Amino acid sequence: MACIRLKENCEFNGENIYRHVNTHLPNYARPRFIRIKSDVELTGTFKYRKVQLVEEGFNPAVIKDRLYFLDDKENLYVQMTQDIYNSVRKHDFRL
Repeated sequence: MACIRLKENCEFNGENIYRHVNTHLPNYARPRFIRIKSDVELTGTFKYRKVQLVEEGFNPAVIKDRLYFLDDKENLYVQMTQDIYNSVRKHDFRL
C-alpha cells in the first residue's frame, strides 16, 4: 500500500496512475492499494507515522480516507469497496 497526499487542486486519476506505475515500476513494487490522506502525520522526529496505517489495513469500513485498489483486469485503480475487500479476504483476488 502507498499512502499519499495530493497536491492542492489535484484529483486522483486511476487510469493515469495505473499507466505511470505500470511503466515505471516492476510488478512486485506496484502498490496494490493507494490511500489518499488530506495530511500526512509525522512523529516528533519528523518521520512518517505508519503504525496506525498498518493497524487499519485496507478495510473500507475502518478507513475514512479515499482508498483505491489496483485492478489489473481493468488496467486502472478503482475505488475500494466492501465487495472488493471481501473478495481479497476470500482470496478471489491474488495479491
